[in-house]
Amino acid sequence: MVAMGGALVAVAALAALSVASEVTAVELLVEAPPEYAAEAARLRAFTHHDFEATAQLLGISPPRGPLRLVLAGERSELASRAPSWVSGYALPPMATIVLFPARVPSYPDRTLEALFEHEMAHLLIAQAAGGRPLPRWFDEGLATVAAREWGIEDRTRFALAVIGPGPRSVAELEEGFLGSAAAARRSYAMSAALLRHLLQRFGPAFVAATLREVAAGSTFESAFRQATGTSAALAAATFFGEESFWNTWVPFLTSTTALWMGITLLTFLAVRARRRRDAAIRAHWAEEEQAAALRQRLSLPPDDPSRCN
Repeated sequence: MVAMGGALVAVAALAALSVASEVTAVELLVEAPPEYAAEAARLRAFTHHDFEATAQLLGISPPRGPLRLVLAGERSELASRAPSWVSGYALPPMATIVLFPARVPSYPDRTLEALFEHEMAHLLIAQAAGGRPLPRWFDEGLATVAAREWGIEDRTRFALAVIGPGPRSVAELEEGFLGSAAAARRSYAMSAALLRHLLQRFGPAFVAATLREVAAGSTFESAFRQATGTSAALAAATFFGEESFWNTWVPFLTSTTALWMGITLLTFLAVRARRRRDAAIRAHWAEEEQAAALRQRLSLPPDDPSRCN
């Protein structure tokens, strides 16, 4: 999830782990304490997964390694240094991935394998960019999109972010990653949606072109403009202005969910109106009963509509 540039703080903690290492088919060194032996075996098998599609999108060769994968427990120093909602992060300068199996599933990764693939994407993105800095929204959105398909949970979180208090600019996306767990999840969903929008608008080739220019020494803004013909700010403004409406509100308003919500709302309003009428009738009856009781106490004859005063 989180690409941590300040990787050196983790070196001492890595040595403190009780580990067992083995080179896999993609030259992956898996380090894990004994309690994560099963998880380590799963990921060793998963390293046969084909990362060629991700590498092709980024414009680089498929990963060969050697790469280090560390599975850390909740009592480890690595876990104490990471926010509780962070289930993993990549350390590109060290060609290392750190995962916290006890924190999975955690959006945007539902399984340990999906989390590994997400962090592997971060390493490959950093490789394609020549280790030069990228905006967090671009890095996280690209890693999420490259690692897996856009799922129902992503669409739901995106809709909630758009309809609710979600980010409305790339600056707010960046701030969200540094905020609470809820804010970070909104930024992940919105960043992935923004990258999908950019891929649809400019085509997959813009990703490799942008990263190639960054690796050559250009700033991200300059590289993005060179690859797309427009600025990242304007491209994002289009997404936040138009796409969020057409991709969220219109499908929502025309969905069966909206229909049933409308029916439910009308039913609620009808029930409330009926209850108000019933309450008015009961109040009228109560007034009549009080008047009758008062006449009885005063020994007054009942009203005779045929009698005139």
